[in-house]
Amino acid sequence: GTVLLWTLTPNRPRPIRLGAHKGAVTSLAASSSGKSLVSSSQDSSVCVWRSPWEKPSKKPSTLKLHFLPVRSIDLSFDERFLLTASDDKTIKLSSLTERKFVASYLGHSNWVRAASFSSTASHIVSGGDDKTVRLWDVERKSCLQSFHDSASSITCSCFGLDDNIIVASSWDSSINIWDVRAFGLRQHYGRAHGGSPITQVAVHPFRDLLLSAAADRQLRLWDLRMGRLQDTILGHDRPIHSCAWDDQGEHFASCDSELVFYWSLPLPPKAAETAEVSPEVAEMPPEVAEVEEDGRPDPDLHAEQPAPRPCPEPCPEAGSAAGEVRSGSLEQMLEAAWAGEKAIQTKVSDLKDQPDLPEAAALMLEKMVADMDVLTNLLQSIEARMAHTEATTAELAQLLKHRAAESSVDTSAPK
Repeated sequence: GTVLLWTLTPNRPRPIRLGAHKGAVTSLAASSSGKSLVSSSQDSSVCVWRSPWEKPSKKPSTLKLHFLPVRSIDLSFDERFLLTASDDKTIKLSSLTERKFVASYLGHSNWVRAASFSSTASHIVSGGDDKTVRLWDVERKSCLQSFHDSASSITCSCFGLDDNIIVASSWDSSINIWDVRAFGLRQHYGRAHGGSPITQVAVHPFRDLLLSAAADRQLRLWDLRMGRLQDTILGHDRPIHSCAWDDQGEHFASCDSELVFYWSLPLPPKAAETAEVSPEVAEMPPEVAEVEEDGRPDPDLHAEQPAPRPCPEPCPEAGSAAGEVRSGSLEQMLEAAWAGEKAIQTKVSDLKDQPDLPEAAALMLEKMVADMDVLTNLLQSIEARMAHTEATTAELAQLLKHRAAESSVDTSAPK
């Protein structure tokens, strides 16, 4: 239950450790001024940290708002309110300045995985394991609209483009975008990461760009205006847990279970040929700057799914991590296999002379390992919930036993 706070300086000193949770940290949110940091955990607690962080004796304010793991937190832009979403199927609004509960938003029938404010904190968007995305009015404490276009559990939900759209990702690797004003589905990206669960999406603060992270160890950059994939960014060796833009939209960060990567926004191909890479950017993990040349699809239809492109040389990290899928019948075979098609028309005899077969087997094995990592994390989460339930049951049994003993003493005492 430790939070590591890094500084983006050239010498990159050691991070500041903030430890207060007894369980694994599930979400982080920082204020726009940089003076407050909020963290949530599987121990159902929320910690509020205040700058300066360097004081070793300084302890956070701990809020106990839920009785099950807290999955998502968010801060309002004015730093007045705190939003939390939990496995207890509730969304709760709290006053950050007064450290007290304000309101609950009830409506989800299963665990709530994500919740976030609009820029003015007048609305809330949430999503959960009931496969719904809900739009809430903060002041009225009511649900304005429920979206039922997702076929699987919602993993992330947020506002974008001046709060005019709602973006949500789901476990079945799809991304849905709704128009807030019309309450209608605007774009749908089916199998956006080839079937791998999408863990988080982030809308660019100023441009029509969407960043997505998934268990397939890839980051993908989507052009919302054109309705298609713009870049596939490689570098992670493990399933990616989270991604986020900075306030200026020039950089973004991503993390897996062991590493945090800080990236520069990929340049268009023509600009990338002439631009000089600064030493600070050169030390970062490489980024992909290749744009697909496919025709423009209808934004309301499924986005096209081009094959991943490798980073330009030199790129030892990304090249060894994901490899390259070449065009031809082998690429079609892999895409069909990832899509779960029952039959692949290409015969094995036609691929005997192709040197790409070992590479294809390696790619399929890597995807199987990534899927196993997701299942392992899911089982660990289930085990943690079972342990929490057993501990609660044992505590309740002790309490009932104690009350029964007191009751027997009272009845046996002479009157």
